[in-house]
Amino acid sequence: MADPPIFSSFDAAWAWFTAGGELVSVEAQRERTLRGRAQLLVFEAPLGELPVADEIAELQDELEDIDGLDFMPEHLLHISIRALGFQTIAKSQPGDVLPGDVARAAEMAARAFRGTAPIELRLGPLNVFPDALVLQVEPIGPMRDLLVRLEALGEPDAFPYPVESYLPHCTIAVFRSPEVAGSLRARLPALRSRAPYAAAVQRVELARFWFVGDDSTAWPERETVRPYVLH
Repeated sequence: MADPPIFSSFDAAWAWFTAGGELVSVEAQRERTLRGRAQLLVFEAPLGELPVADEIAELQDELEDIDGLDFMPEHLLHISIRALGFQTIAKSQPGDVLPGDVARAAEMAARAFRGTAPIELRLGPLNVFPDALVLQVEPIGPMRDLLVRLEALGEPDAFPYPVESYLPHCTIAVFRSPEVAGSLRARLPALRSRAPYAAAVQRVELARFWFVGDDSTAWPERETVRPYVLH
């Protein structure tokens, strides 16, 4: 399976989608990335406890009639910053990290975030990446600054890409089937004219996502490894 495209701007992503870009199902996406691993550690800005989560839930309700969307649960809503890696007992493939690596990175991140003020963000409009229906997050600069700080940790990113291609976003749904593209192309243009939602990010977390069970498309369990308050 070919790797999905990497975009340098949100406009480029939207142009790709409207020109007929092929979507990736959640099952195929997880098969490509997990490769038998169960614990993914990610630095992220959680949104599930913020007022914006209610607004996102209302938007998801509006899209419920589109067959083929699997909506992100409210408690999992977030803005990914950097994937630390997949925790394993031995490194055998790219992206693997050991428990000691996680503990060291968690402590170094505390120093990296020191002196970082809360970030006022706008979420929207809707956009489409190959594997997710997302809300764009802007301004991009402050979130890229967090990524740059985390890059100094030394551990390789589990999903490496150039900093200039980092487009912060909030996933609101993934795709059960690539065929959902047609319905999205018909519905989304009208929704993209709506005013964005406001959110204030006051905390970053190192989170652990557990992909367990027999259903390869089920949403993972989540636990907070370490929180970082921005102030």
